[in-house]
Amino acid sequence: MTKANETEVKPIIVSIIPNFVGIDGHVYPYHQSVGLAAKKLGWEHIAAVTPNTKIKNIPANFNPCLDINDLEKEGNFVEKIFRIYEVIKLGFLLAQYLRQEVFGKSYYSIIFMERFIHLQLLSLTISLLLVDKSNLSVWLLYRRDTHQAKTRFIYKFLNNIIGEQLKPGKFKLLTDSESLSQSLSNYFHQPVTVMPIPHTDLKLGDSFPKKSNDILCWWPGDPRPEKGLKIMKCLVNYEYKFANKLCIIAATSSQLISVNGGFKVKLIEDSLTRNDYCKWLCTCDIVLLPYDSEAYKERTSGIFVECIIAGKIPLVTSQTWMAKELSKCGLDELSINWNNSEEIIEKILTISDDLIIKNKIIKMQEHYKKFHDIDSYAHSMKILFYD
Repeated sequence: MTKANETEVKPIIVSIIPNFVGIDGHVYPYHQSVGLAAKKLGWEHIAAVTPNTKIKNIPANFNPCLDINDLEKEGNFVEKIFRIYEVIKLGFLLAQYLRQEVFGKSYYSIIFMERFIHLQLLSLTISLLLVDKSNLSVWLLYRRDTHQAKTRFIYKFLNNIIGEQLKPGKFKLLTDSESLSQSLSNYFHQPVTVMPIPHTDLKLGDSFPKKSNDILCWWPGDPRPEKGLKIMKCLVNYEYKFANKLCIIAATSSQLISVNGGFKVKLIEDSLTRNDYCKWLCTCDIVLLPYDSEAYKERTSGIFVECIIAGKIPLVTSQTWMAKELSKCGLDELSINWNNSEEIIEKILTISDDLIIKNKIIKMQEHYKKFHDIDSYAHSMKILFYD
């Protein structure tokens, strides 16, 4: 496509969000960032989402028009079989939305999904069978190791069905991890483009009050097993002579309890506003990311990226994507084995005032700010569509 065409052709990009999980996760800020990137290109951005009463002041371009039934919820075999009705229903809703709200607004349209399971992808596939696809592109962003999932063959099959329905070059697979890109590409037998992580426009500056002699260690996000819940419970139960110099900040639902001679513990709200999230990021000294090495071997972490953008020191699990990123900047000492609580405490005490580590973090921060931002994301979107 020529430069003249790029000026004339302005597509509408449609975020399909079949599970609008809330403002405390990555979904909401991610798609807001997609909208900001689209705006920089002169494109329109709208989002079709499931209704969520917990989210207030949803932007006007976020349309809560999808079915509220959760295709991701657990269930027995019979319940999952009957869920096919909900899959078809969602497919018809998507088709109706595309015809009524999308195709009339621009000659070219892009459907974008970045958080989905196989059932939601099937709904999208059904919807595409029911609409005009002459000038339609579909972009799917995979951020998990789908190539190793039990349902991987379903994703591969549906990818092929979607690709066959569209014109050549209109179906794009994306991810945000270089290693995951290679693995997914090998399995799906098509290129997988690496995208920046865009939701890094942190409003840094304000912080919460803290005792000057405490080293604040924040374990952010949902206290799930894959994010190190068992490790954190062991850590706060460990008694050590210097542990009282450290304070762990965690979500209330983690139910972490301080013991005599151990870490101090401060529990905060499970669902933080974006403003409070940024304030805790500014307040803490160390960010603890004891994530499962299998789950995060190739998978990225938005929290890790935001930690680096904020100039904070992370402690991560060895043999994860985060460990590889730190290794690129000569920060291997921040990748640890979380089995020895005493070593973890000593590590925190050592790195919290290490100027060499802090200077390396600053250099890594500079690199991340250039790549993981709205401008970089917009540039990647532009290349995807116009090339």
